[in-house]
Amino acid sequence: MPRPASLLALASLAAIGLVCSPPPAKAQHFSFGCRDRRELALTFDDGPNPPYTEQILDILAARRARATFFDEGHQVEAHPEIVQRENETGMAIGSHSYAHSADLPTMARPDFALDLKRAEDVLDAALGFKTAIYRAPFGHTSDSMLIELQRAHYASIGWDLDSTDWSDATPDAIVHSVLDNAHPGAIVLMHDGGLGGGNPDRATTIAALPRILDGLHDQGYDLVTVPELTGAAARMGDKRGPVCSAS
Repeated sequence: MPRPASLLALASLAAIGLVCSPPPAKAQHFSFGCRDRRELALTFDDGPNPPYTEQILDILAARRARATFFDEGHQVEAHPEIVQRENETGMAIGSHSYAHSADLPTMARPDFALDLKRAEDVLDAALGFKTAIYRAPFGHTSDSMLIELQRAHYASIGWDLDSTDWSDATPDAIVHSVLDNAHPGAIVLMHDGGLGGGNPDRATTIAALPRILDGLHDQGYDLVTVPELTGAAARMGDKRGPVCSAS
């Protein structure tokens, strides 16, 4: 028996809807910031990690420089007072997952969402606000992660200048990696913590940092936070800043 015309029409519309549905929205990913100002952003991953994070904060304060710290949730649980100091001294703070798992890009979205929320809750408890920037462990970001980050109102942050302080590089090599490759809008990868379970000793970073800051000053750079450099919101509910060509 033929279907009524109205049912056929509904079936056709449903089929069209399935075919034409837009793909899920993904979080905006920034690997650099605005190129039209002589500014760059230093970023520090894997902390907080005493005593190195405090030493980095002391060095930054002595030179009136600001930076962005991407903190791991389990480290924040252990050292909330250091994260609070980061905030009180004008640094930007982002999430770097709960425990720096290498498996996040291959997780099902609900499992990644749990890790994201666990880190978010720990940071919120320490700071009293929810950060709106996220850096994937190892910089490995999948489409499913970006979809979930968008749903949770985060921007994804990468980098385009690697200090190489995660390697066996000497302080001299770290300094040259940054100063020889500095450019307007650069997001610089550095570390204050244990590299996802690796060596937590950041003595080479500490030795290199004053020379990096002085050298960038001599090159005419202002050191700003990632939200300032990219226009990404720093906290949930904040409005984004001026739009630039960052991507």
